[in-house]
This record gives sequence, structure tokens and C-alpha cells, in this order.
Amino acid sequence: MDFLLSHKFPEISIPFSWRRVWVVLLIVCVFFGVGFFGLVSYANTYTNHVFSGVSIGSVPIGGMTRDELVKYIELMHTKFVRDGIVCTYTVHDVQKTCLLYPSVVSDDTILEFVHVDAEREADFFVSYRKDGGSLTRAWSAFNIRLSKPSLTLQYVTANQDQLLIAFQRELGQYETPNRNASVSIDEIVSLTDVAFTMVTSSSGISFQYDNAVRDVVSSWSRLKSPEIVVSSINTEPTVTEEHVRTIVGRLPNVFAPGGLDVHYTDSHTKRDSTWHITEVQLKQWLDVQPIADRTHGFGLKRDAVVSFLESTIAPMITVSARNARFAIGDGGKVKEFLGSRPGVTLDIEKTYQAINEAILQRTWHDEGVAVSVRVVSTIVEPVIKTGEVNDLGINEILGVGYSNFSGSPVNRVKNIRHAISDKLNGLLIKPGETFSALEALRPFTIEDGYLPELVIKGDKIIPEIAGGLCQIGSTLFRMAMNAGRPIVERRNHSLVVGYYNDHRNGLPGTDATIYDASPDFKFQNNTNAYMLITTEMNEKTGELTFTLWGTSDQTTGQYSEPVVEQWIPAGETKIIETTDMKPGEKKCQSKHNGAVASFVYTITHSDGTKEDREFRSFYRALPEICLVGVEPSIVSPTSTEQLLVEQALPIE
Repeated sequence: MDFLLSHKFPEISIPFSWRRVWVVLLIVCVFFGVGFFGLVSYANTYTNHVFSGVSIGSVPIGGMTRDELVKYIELMHTKFVRDGIVCTYTVHDVQKTCLLYPSVVSDDTILEFVHVDAEREADFFVSYRKDGGSLTRAWSAFNIRLSKPSLTLQYVTANQDQLLIAFQRELGQYETPNRNASVSIDEIVSLTDVAFTMVTSSSGISFQYDNAVRDVVSSWSRLKSPEIVVSSINTEPTVTEEHVRTIVGRLPNVFAPGGLDVHYTDSHTKRDSTWHITEVQLKQWLDVQPIADRTHGFGLKRDAVVSFLESTIAPMITVSARNARFAIGDGGKVKEFLGSRPGVTLDIEKTYQAINEAILQRTWHDEGVAVSVRVVSTIVEPVIKTGEVNDLGINEILGVGYSNFSGSPVNRVKNIRHAISDKLNGLLIKPGETFSALEALRPFTIEDGYLPELVIKGDKIIPEIAGGLCQIGSTLFRMAMNAGRPIVERRNHSLVVGYYNDHRNGLPGTDATIYDASPDFKFQNNTNAYMLITTEMNEKTGELTFTLWGTSDQTTGQYSEPVVEQWIPAGETKIIETTDMKPGEKKCQSKHNGAVASFVYTITHSDGTKEDREFRSFYRALPEICLVGVEPSIVSPTSTEQLLVEQALPIE
């Protein structure tokens, strides 16, 4: 034993051999090489096929060629459209089932609510994870075969609006909207007493259509027959009777200020327009609304106000953007001019919010509440602007004049049309030139295109050529003032004539008469550039609009609304006998109350200084004057003397 413990065995030496190393390395390389080339070869077999292991949802598509996959996807899509969408929903604890067909046939065309681009889908799946080099593709093929990924179609699009309509058509009959508590106004007794009836609140039932549409697309994308559960929810009112009771004491404050004015100023023509929301409309539109911080207030029903805006205001202010056109013809007159102007659209949502907020504020405040709001509009600029199409310096609008000729006789309308179309529209005014209305409108002859209008002169009713042109003078006067130009000559009419009353308050004072050879209306182009007059005439509405174009010298003008200081009664009807009419025949000129009126024209110069000029107008009173035909033997001997004393003026 001691021998064994003490005995030393001889060391065995194994000589190092590079040959063995190379053999091992060679075996490893062969192994990996065979594996690599095997994987590459395997991956290459799927160059035009979908990698093995890939599926769409639970449907395996590995090994399919592009054409095979296109046909298969189209086949499945056709099947889904043909079989329809199975939907399940619950109403009052009773489960119901419906079948919706996701297509509609119109004019021999099938509109499918769900569309699949089979060509792009096939391209996606055939090329799935085949980017990169050979090794990357080989590894992808191996990995996919093991992991077996479940994918979805990538190019499924849904016509959500049509799908929603289809669901609502089937399920809508079971829906009940919730109802907020509110008040129904019975009578506005006084500024402090409003009689009303409480409108009670109630719960409602609605279906989650958006989720159903999403589930249809999800099923389609997994090549699974659409079997959809449409969930229903109870919708609770946001305003209860208790909420109404907390503010009902403020109800009189909503109506105490009266109705609400809605104002709009055309940025192009500077013309003001106003629409009035009456107390009756406020009663009908009143709504109790939840506000932030759990407070409530009296506002207006959105649908009712939007309907009012769309039907009443939007048509009056909506204008498409207009590109400029400019061409000068023979004689130096512009033969074609169309000034650019921005497009305008009514911002219905923001305008509703402004109106609603004005009424809401009446719930909480006793003083300083709004009685008017301004329209909110959106501006769209034209592509070609006025300054880009001419070299005369006619770049922008300097001022706009407006009047209304509604109710005019036929010949009067024709005279106005002839004057603006053939005389004024396109007229250029040189730098430093004084414009004369009479010079621009002459000659006043039938041959030139003017027609006669019957007027009373003395004891006769005779045709007067070019009657109605004072409409032109008044509109030019307002245009020149809004442009801030010096008024060289102006005279008011002798009588108060409704055609010429100021459109803002309906009172006389801002008119200008013209009559050959005098009086005339004149203003000066005191700029260093040409000015251009353009005209618009709307025979349906009676609107007459003149626009003065040029290069702004930073001078602006405006004029106040006229004020009538005194009204003068017309007096009793005057009867005048005449032998120029058949016995018993009677023709009358309307009576005109007289007036003393005034307004202030303000010019603001480029340096900010202002120049005020007061225009005062005296309109004489004229009773109704009737001409009555009589036999020559019974004419009153004082008729002639009476006519000399009280001469009736022409109807201007």
C-alpha cells in the first residue's frame, strides 16, 4: 500500500497536431456551409411564393404564388359581400340577429362598403420579410416557419358613412334619444315675469355603431366572416330638472334685453348688413346647456340656429374667390375689367358659438350683456389679384357706394341699366381730373338709349327723357365719400324720395341729384394714379353698387348716418283741372313730406389728421297733386295762377 502511494507513474505526453484542428474546423465549416446553402436554397424556393408558416388570421397562405393569393383574396371578399354581415344586438334583454349586405346597386353599378385591394395585398405577402441579402432572407424563412405569424390584410378600406347608414337603418328603430330637462316658454308677461313649463328629462338607448364598423373591418382583414356584436348603451341626460331649478330664476334676464342683432361687414365692399333674431325666435330656440365647472345656463339650440344661419345669412355673404381681368378698348375706356376679390364663406360653427355665448351671458349678468354679435367668416384669397393684370396703378378698392331702386317702373330701370352698362362701367378717371356725372352720362336722348319717364310739370304730365338718373348721382356720391375723395359739387333732391334714403337707417340726407344742364355731381381724383369705376346692378333685389378702384394714398373716408332735424307735413291734396286729359280722367303725383336733414362726411388723411364736412339738406313739402281732366268751358280761371304759384317738380 505504501508502495502504491509512493510510486510515481510516468507522464504520458500527447503530441500537438494541427491536422486535428483543421479536421475539426473543416467539419464545422462543412456543417455550417451545408446549413447555410440549405437555408438559402430553401428561401429561394419561395422567391415567388409566400413564406411557409404565414397566415392571414387563421387561414394559412404559405406557399401560395402571387396570382393564387390574388384569386383567393378576391374569392373570399366576394363571399363576404354575398353572405353579408351577421350582427347581434340586445334590446330590452332580448337578443336579436340581423343580416346586413355591405353593398348597394345603383345605375347598374355595385358600390361595396368594404374594399380590398387584392393586388397590393398579394404583393405585400409575397414580399413579406424578403428584404436584405441572402442570409437575411434565409433566416427570415427559417424563423417564419417556426414562429408561424398570423397577419392581417393591409389594404382594407371601408366606406364608414355607408356602413353606419346600414347599421342605423336596421337598428335605429330601437334607439331612443335621451332628453335633457329644459323649459318651454308660454308667455313673456313682463321684464321680470316669464311663464314657462318644465320639460322633464329622460334616459335614452343608443348603439355603438363606430365600434361595429371597426369590428367589420377587423374581421374582413383576418379573412373571417363578419359576425358582429353591436353593443347598446344607456345614455343619460346631461341636464336634469334640478339643474334647471338652479337657474330658472334668471329666465327673465334672457329676454329683458330683447332680441339679438347679427352684424356683418363685407370686407370687399365695406357694406354693412344686419339680421335680427327676435324674442319669438329666442323663445323657440331656448335651451338649457351644461357649462364647465358643473354650471348651467340658458343658451340656444344648435340645430335651430345653424338652420337660421344656413338659410338666412350664408346665402347673403357667401362669395367665391374671383380672379382679376383687365383690358382697355378703343377710346381709352376699359372694355373688360373684373377686379379680384376674396372669397367669403360663413363660419357657421364659430358664428353659432358667438350667438350662443351672447345669450348664455344673460343668464349670469344683469348689465353689459350683448344685444348684438358679429358674423364670423373665412376669407379665401384669389389666385390673380387686380394689381397683377394692369399697369395703370389700379390695385385696390378705394370706396364703394350703394343704393336700392326696388319698385322702379320699367323705363326707369332701363335708364339706370343703360347709364351704368354703357356709360359708367369701366370709366377711367385721370390723376388730378374732376369727374362730372353729367359729362359721363350725356347725351340724354332716345337715340343714345335713354327712355322717357312720365313726370308732372305744371298742369301737364309729360314724358321726360332719362328719368331715374338721380339714382346714379346718389350712388356715386356715396362711393366718392367712402373713398375719401373731395366732393366738388353736390346738391340734394328737392323732395324726399324713398329711392335715395340712406340704406342704414332709411332716412333722407345722403343723396345727390343731377339734372341736365344743372345741377351736377362732381368729385376729384386727387391721387397720382388712375381711378376706375365699376358697376353692379341686381334687378331682382334692386341693389345698385358702384366701386371706385385705384392706388390708395392712405386717405380714407366715411359718412355718418343722416339725422332728420325736422319733418315738414305735406299738407292737403291739391286738385288741378286740365283740358289736356279726358274729362273725368285723374292722375296724381304722390305726396312728399318735407325735411331738414344733415350728416357729417369725415376724411382721414395719411398723417392721421381728420377733416369733417357737414352736409345739410332741405327737402320741401309737396302735397299730393292730382290732375283732373275737364271740359274747356269749366276750367277754373284761377288754375293757371295756382300752377304758377305751386309748380310741381319732376319725379326724380
